[in-house]
Amino acid sequence: MDHLDRRLAVTLLLFSFISFSTQKTSISWCVVSEAEEQKCLDLAGSATAQNIRGTLLCVRGQSPTDCMEKIKNGTADAAAMFADDIYTAGWCYGLELAAGESYNGVDGISYYVVALARRSSSDLSLLEMHERSSCHPGIRTTVGWTVPIGFLVNTSQISVDEQCNFPKAVGDFFGYSCVPGVKDREHDPRGNNPKNLCEACIGDDNERHICVNNHRERHYGEAGALR
Repeated sequence: MDHLDRRLAVTLLLFSFISFSTQKTSISWCVVSEAEEQKCLDLAGSATAQNIRGTLLCVRGQSPTDCMEKIKNGTADAAAMFADDIYTAGWCYGLELAAGESYNGVDGISYYVVALARRSSSDLSLLEMHERSSCHPGIRTTVGWTVPIGFLVNTSQISVDEQCNFPKAVGDFFGYSCVPGVKDREHDPRGNNPKNLCEACIGDDNERHICVNNHRERHYGEAGALR
């Protein structure tokens, strides 16, 4: 069973739970790709075949954040999301986690992240990172972005505006950084993410493709961030 199968299997289980625990006769599930939409339609058929009360409707969203907006304004009820989207869903849209998956048989939902620094930086503290430099595996990665930035928010070291502009808050906080992908159109459609979030990036051997969200940027990924 691939990852999309597993995510949508949870969809069916959650749908069953919601159907029996509420007065709703239908549940609208937001999907963001053709593959996910087809899986949702297949599961809707399976729910009907198994006589599960209610109807599963598949609503197409443009992106995970679009699905968050649809759930917030009531045009969708739920969606399956990856770990890096969950923090945004909770912090920016007031949504709550209804179900999670465990791949190792351990109860609970958790994620462990380790921050690394040079041995010579003995005075470095996670509570004293203002105007320091930072290197991240990529924009919106769980290990390199969501967890550490969430830590900075939760410890009141940075504040995020009403538009939930995390890149701006991070750019204002750090001196310079490498966050591969932060200037890509997908993550910066208006082109106003801070330039200093790419100033520590080095690109490829010919100093091209600087700050791109792939291995052409030599600081991309967990191994690249350790360079």
